[in-house]
Amino acid sequence: MLKIYTHSAFRRHDTGVGHPETASRLDAAMEGVRRAGASERVLSDVVHPDTGRIIAKVHSREYERDLDEACRSGMRLFHSLDNPISSSSFAAARAAVGTALAAAEDIWQRKESNRAFIVARPPGHHAERTEAMGFCFFNTIACVAEWLREQPGIERVFVFDFDVHHGNGTQSIFNERDDVFYASIHRYPFYPGTGAADEIGSGKGRGFTRNIPMSGGEGDALFLRAVEDEIVRIVDDYEPHAILLSSGFDAHVRDPLGGMRVTEQAYGELTRRVVELAQRHCEGRVLSLLEGGYDMEGLAASTAEHVSALGQVSSRE
Repeated sequence: MLKIYTHSAFRRHDTGVGHPETASRLDAAMEGVRRAGASERVLSDVVHPDTGRIIAKVHSREYERDLDEACRSGMRLFHSLDNPISSSSFAAARAAVGTALAAAEDIWQRKESNRAFIVARPPGHHAERTEAMGFCFFNTIACVAEWLREQPGIERVFVFDFDVHHGNGTQSIFNERDDVFYASIHRYPFYPGTGAADEIGSGKGRGFTRNIPMSGGEGDALFLRAVEDEIVRIVDDYEPHAILLSSGFDAHVRDPLGGMRVTEQAYGELTRRVVELAQRHCEGRVLSLLEGGYDMEGLAASTAEHVSALGQVSSRE
């Protein structure tokens, strides 16, 4: 069963006039949920009690404190021009982590559902351990992976990031670990400048990072071939106990930031392949987190295809 999670705090993160990462993205994503016929599966304002502890484990108490103080003090930027903040930005970023952790618990502990899509903002995959970047403050998907690794029987977590921008933060956090495999399909060279094919992890984590860079302007055929030739093989070899998706839809052909030509149908096909992998390796369980996507119709259409595919039921489940 698929559940959709969101939180009222996400709307109160004010990025200012003209910024692409706005609360209207929530409306577009929820329109996609409606088109997929999943509106009645939406849960709101559920936050996990381990939120603060996990944020401090992935980032640090000092980093969390600094962000909180910056928002309280009326500052408009945090760390760089990429990161506008308001008085409610800290609460929104924290709620994103708490909502995703609540979804993870429902899937892997309570087993009330086997798939989840979290409609959250701000996004998270650019946030490094002590640095905010690219509209991101807390690395939500990394927090979920860290929490999952604490759960009995979850020894290997696979994170698949298909945002058009490389998730430098997630890669950096798990760069030297083999218990979280990070794989990314993204445009390169492009913001944030990381994600070359030779970035494969280091130390114990060497070989547990896989970057699949794509040139600008590429569309469905090469995008889906990378999923089939690379992602499927990696997951089958790694045999993860949990699959997490950093689901950015900004490679969509309509997106103003991405410069790619991927369609919503490709996102649906990608998701179906991930669901099949989850059925083989982790009882069909998948958690998907909204990252990028800045054209409202492109985001709505992509979300609709993604949610429809996440909600598919197989006789093997």
